[in-house]
Amino acid sequence: MTESKELILLVDDDPRNVRLLEGIFRSAGYRVAKAYGGPEALTMASEERPDLILLDVMMPQMSGHDVCARLKADPVTRPIPVIMVTALNSLEDKVGGLDVGADDFVSKPVNRIELMARARSLLRAKALHDELAHAKDELEAKNGELTRVESLKESLIQMVVHDLKNPLTAIMGNLELLLGKLGENAGRDRERIGRALSSSRSMMRMILDLLDISRLEENRLPLTVEAFDPASLLEERASEIDGLARAGGIEIHRKTASGLPPIHADRALVGRIIGNLLSNAIKHTPSGGSITLTVEREGDGVALAVEDTGDGIPVEFQPLLFQKFAQAQLRRHGLATDRGLGLAFCKLAAEAHGGSISVRSEVGQGSRFRLLLPHAFDSAGTGAVQREPELVGAGV
Repeated sequence: MTESKELILLVDDDPRNVRLLEGIFRSAGYRVAKAYGGPEALTMASEERPDLILLDVMMPQMSGHDVCARLKADPVTRPIPVIMVTALNSLEDKVGGLDVGADDFVSKPVNRIELMARARSLLRAKALHDELAHAKDELEAKNGELTRVESLKESLIQMVVHDLKNPLTAIMGNLELLLGKLGENAGRDRERIGRALSSSRSMMRMILDLLDISRLEENRLPLTVEAFDPASLLEERASEIDGLARAGGIEIHRKTASGLPPIHADRALVGRIIGNLLSNAIKHTPSGGSITLTVEREGDGVALAVEDTGDGIPVEFQPLLFQKFAQAQLRRHGLATDRGLGLAFCKLAAEAHGGSISVRSEVGQGSRFRLLLPHAFDSAGTGAVQREPELVGAGV
């Protein structure tokens, strides 16, 4: 008979019992190791890692119950199934064995057929456990490698994007210089340079969004907290797009609640959230449409909303909008959109303030993006920097 790879450890202080059990298992093709006391059994179990242990209960120096308790307390030997071999048949004795972690019992004198049935059952369970443990180790190793590669990729993206800022800043600076030096009769050149400058600024916003998304995801973007009037901030950002809206035949409406208290947040970061929402609204609202800006009290916070009469977004795609690089996913589904990094940045920046951002949209009816911010948020653990009161801007 071919010898099995499975190893059985027999533990009994009586050599006659060990020889009897050895004969049973060797005739069935199993490998056998022998120990004649508790300390020796613990050492062999730790070093040889048997697949099954048959453990006598009544032994000098250390009882089978004590040995079993030690085996099950050690992470190395805990998975090894233990069959207690005992002449004690009382329920109390068996319960005591179960309490220390025994997996099964056989009574002396041993019945060969019963013993082998119980042993094979536990060996099958041990084999399945080993397979699962091996699969878990492989998955952890692969996951570790994927995490390393993902971290390397993120670092590379951040490095490349950061390096793009310098040449883009130079391009924008030169375009502004050219625009300032053009004469009154250079209308076409002025228009072309203006478009190039506008595109450069859009690229810079995308670069800043990508860098800040990475910092927000890693909680490394410090917030400079100050008190400010949310209505005045919304008005500032709206005034920046008034000219662009008029050129596109789009009306801008304001709805501001009176008596709003100031909010404590990072003014620049909140301003960028609003700027992204307004930029998206302009891009997706056709000529003759309108954009409505709303500021109102909402519970213990303030809600700022940007609503347009543009093309709208199908319901099934709305959950994707605030995901990083969702633009690529939306295009794969046939939805024309440029709402990509900006909305992912908006979501992370809102959450960094303890707030939230949501969308309500219907195809052909437009979209409404709503930013909810608390009046103040707990800056502990966020890296927030509290700005001194004398630095608070006008209008507060």
